Amino acid sequence: MVMTLNKERIAHCFRQAITTYDLHATVQRQVSGRLLKLAGQVPAISYEQVLEIGCCTGMLTEMLCRQHRVNSLFLNDLVPDFAASVRVRIPEERIPHLLPFFGDIETIPLPDRLTLAISSATFQWLADLPGFLHRLAQALREDGFLAFSIFGPGTLAEFRELTGVGLDYRSPEEIAGLLERNFILEQMETEQNRLLLPIPRDVLHHLRATGVGGVRDYCWTRAGLRRFEREYLSRFGTPEGVPVTYVSTCFIARKK
Repeated sequence: MVMTLNKERIAHCFRQAITTYDLHATVQRQVSGRLLKLAGQVPAISYEQVLEIGCCTGMLTEMLCRQHRVNSLFLNDLVPDFAASVRVRIPEERIPHLLPFFGDIETIPLPDRLTLAISSATFQWLADLPGFLHRLAQALREDGFLAFSIFGPGTLAEFRELTGVGLDYRSPEEIAGLLERNFILEQMETEQNRLLLPIPRDVLHHLRATGVGGVRDYCWTRAGLRRFEREYLSRFGTPEGVPVTYVSTCFIARKK
C-alpha cells in the first residue's frame, strides 16, 4: 500500500508549529522516551554512525545525546528550518559530529554504513513504508539496528470520526510483517495515550500546535465548527475534559 500524501502541506504545517511544538507535543515526548528505553535494553546497538529521521525540534535528538555517546549523527527532517532548534538543545559536552541531511527521506539518497537508524513519530508520514524499510536495510551495516515509533490505528480517532480526516494507519502486526523481510524483530511495544483538554476547540489548537493537521485541508464554516464542538462533547466528553487519543508502537529491529 502506497499512500498519497501532500509532502508540501505536511512540511508547511510542521513549519508553522516550530514555536509551539515542544509545549504541546507531550505524547510525542513520552513516546520518544519509551523508544529510547526499549533501545537501551538491546546492548548490541552501536551509536557510532546514526541517522535520525524526522528530528523535528530535536526532542528525541536531545534525549539520545544525553543518554548515549553518539559519534556521528545524520540529522534528517522534511523541514530544514528545524536545524537551528535541534543544535541548541544538545549539551555542549555531548554534541556529536552533526551531519545535516534535510529533505524528503523517501527521495534523497541514504548515507551508508549506518550502525543505527532511529525515528520517533515520523514513519506514519511516509508514503511507501515497505519500500523505505527495504532501502533502510541496505543503508545499515550487517550488525546495524532500526529503532522507531509510529502512530497506529486509533490515533486521533475522535477527530477522524467527526470529520473523516485522518491518516491510513498500519497495524503493528502489519508493520512487524514488513520488517520480517529485512530485519529480525527484537522488541515491539504498543501503548495508548489520552490527552484530556478543556473544550473541543482546544483539540483544534492542539492539532495545529503540533503540526499534525497536515493530512489534508478541512474547510471549517461557523456552523460546522459549532456542530463539531457540540458532537465532540456529546460523543466523547467526560467530566475531566475532552479526549485526544494516540496509539503508538515502538519497534527495535536488527538487520538480517
